[in-house]
Amino acid sequence: MSGVTNERDAYDLGSSFPVAEARSQAPGTTLLITGPGAVAERAAFEILLAGLETGEGIVPVSTDRSTADLQRELAAHSGGALDGKLAVIDVSGESADGGSPDDLAAIGRELNDAIDRVDVPRVRIGVLSLTGMLAHLDRSEVFKFCHVVRDRIDDAGFFGIATLDTEQVEAATVSMLQEAFDGTVEVHEDEKGDLVRVVGLPDAPVTWHDWS
Repeated sequence: MSGVTNERDAYDLGSSFPVAEARSQAPGTTLLITGPGAVAERAAFEILLAGLETGEGIVPVSTDRSTADLQRELAAHSGGALDGKLAVIDVSGESADGGSPDDLAAIGRELNDAIDRVDVPRVRIGVLSLTGMLAHLDRSEVFKFCHVVRDRIDDAGFFGIATLDTEQVEAATVSMLQEAFDGTVEVHEDEKGDLVRVVGLPDAPVTWHDWS
């Protein structure tokens, strides 16, 4: 779903995103972010928060931390500019009113409710992370969930990402889950900082770029 014909409709991955050919994504696109947990999370936050200046909403599905913790971290990255634009779906089991990562039907219902709460026409949805779901579900169920979320995003013209910690998940599972997304953003860290490459999108070169 890359190759945006109308740039005004595109979801911008942010001015810092180093792969210029993949920076603009068409409504309905979903991307999987893979890499070590902390590095993939940093990339996810950058991409989710990139739409704040244009008034986009953010709906994260938190599988491994409480709503309060995730809100705190996103606020720290955004400079606190999240009023009215953030609705967290908490399935971490760490909040009294939160759901469970193995109740996929409930997550689907909560996703619709959260989108209504942000009440803006353009929304970025982030599953943070699929690794947390895999601790409770087998990979075929997580794959099915990714397809359900992808269809919801596609129908509404939203943009979606999910993260997957490649240090905790075997390669066969990573490969399988990639098939549920339009493309993959691979990230890792070396002594100079974060590196990124994009796989599976027709216009993006499969080469590593510095993301500082």
